[in-house]
Amino acid sequence: MKTFKQMQLDYITKNYKEHRGTLSKKYRNLFGKYVFIIDEKGIKSKIFVGKYIYKDYELGSKLTIGELDHKLINIRPGICKNNDE
Repeated sequence: MKTFKQMQLDYITKNYKEHRGTLSKKYRNLFGKYVFIIDEKGIKSKIFVGKYIYKDYELGSKLTIGELDHKLINIRPGICKNNDE
């Protein structure tokens, strides 16, 4: 039987997704949410961010963004490898 920590880790590894690429578009949608469009070698990902993160990054910035269940949990400048911490 798995412990609670093991179940949490399994859940995170299953649902965590990282987007690496260039910020190709940013806008505020009709509902007032701030949106980044990240281009990963032709594949575009839509990520909702906060107001201050939205203001900090310019178009063309290289980013690594991690999300869990479509909620932003980390953002790092530059494109990192999977083994980066």
